This record gives sequence, C-alpha cells and structure tokens, in this order.
Amino acid sequence: MKLFLCSHFSSVGNLIKEEVENKKVIFVPTASIHEGYTGYVNSARKLFKKLGAILTEMDISKEEYSTIKSAFEEADVIYFTGGNSFFLIDQLRKTGIDELLKKEIMNGKLMIGESAGAIICSPTITYIEQMDKKPEDYSQADDKGLSFVDYYILPHYLTVPFKKVTEKILAEFSDLNICPISNHQAIIVNDESSKVICTN
Repeated sequence: MKLFLCSHFSSVGNLIKEEVENKKVIFVPTASIHEGYTGYVNSARKLFKKLGAILTEMDISKEEYSTIKSAFEEADVIYFTGGNSFFLIDQLRKTGIDELLKKEIMNGKLMIGESAGAIICSPTITYIEQMDKKPEDYSQADDKGLSFVDYYILPHYLTVPFKKVTEKILAEFSDLNICPISNHQAIIVNDESSKVICTN
C-alpha cells in the first residue's frame, strides 16, 4: 500500500515529484464541489501540471461506475482533493467506488489524499465533524472511513483558519490515536510503515 496524505498538496507535493512526474493521474475533485472556497483545488492542479503529470479529472458523484472503473485502472496515481470529508466518503461508499479504490491500492497504486482525501483513510471520520459539516443528504448509517491506516488524520493542525478547531478536536478526542499534520507536513505510508515528513 502506497499513500501520500497531506493537508495542502501544493505545499508538499514536491516531496514525491518522482512519483508523479509524467504519470497518469486521476484527479478527483468531488469533496470540493459544494465548498465555497476551492483555491486549493486549482493550486494542486497547477502543481501536477508543473510536474508533467497527465491529468484526467473525474467527479465520482456524477460519472458512471464503469467510466470511473476504467479510469482508476488506467491511472498510475489516484488523487483526492480536499473539501467535505462526509460528502466524499458518502459518494465513495454508496457507489461502491470505495471497494474499487481498495482493490487498486492493494495492487500497489499510489493514492494521494489532501485534507478530506486524507481524512477518509482513517477507520472512522466522526471526529472531524467540527471541521466538516455533515451534508443534509448524507446517506450512510455510520461514519466508517476506508481504514487504510489505523489512526485518525487531523489536517491543517494549528493552521489559520483551523487553529482553534484542530486544538479542540485533539482535546475532545484524546482517546483516539490522532495524527495531526500542518500544511507543511505529509504522511507517507509504504505497506505497513508510516512516517510524517516536513517541507521546512
């Protein structure tokens, strides 16, 4: 399993430039499509293009399963933008794309998750509700994540405008194994090992 999980991809993406240079990347902006601010989506898009990645954008809430399946299978890298974690996990689970994604990851494909895209890799995402509002049409009976890691990722730690809410989440969920990361840190997972790296 190869994962690169971060708060802000355009700040840390150069750490894995060899992994994305001239590679076919499926760029999934689904988490961001109902968000007011989406500057991070464009900054990630720009960095991928600067690194020579061949981007195919695909909103999994709108495409047919067969189209998504083909695109995931053909890609070298699967990337999920930030946005609303609950909306993203809901779309993944209700379409069965979660199982398709797991299969591709288990086959050794690199997944990059930014913010919401990182949070969904945790066993559950209930802890993030103070940061991400649950959509009114959320269709899941629980908040299960993908369980790609056995800890709980807290992006944007101590970063404006999330400083207070990230401190609050860390304090309130002290019983969880939370891994807080700033906008200049990323978690690299290779098979069973995880490490946090920093750009400064």
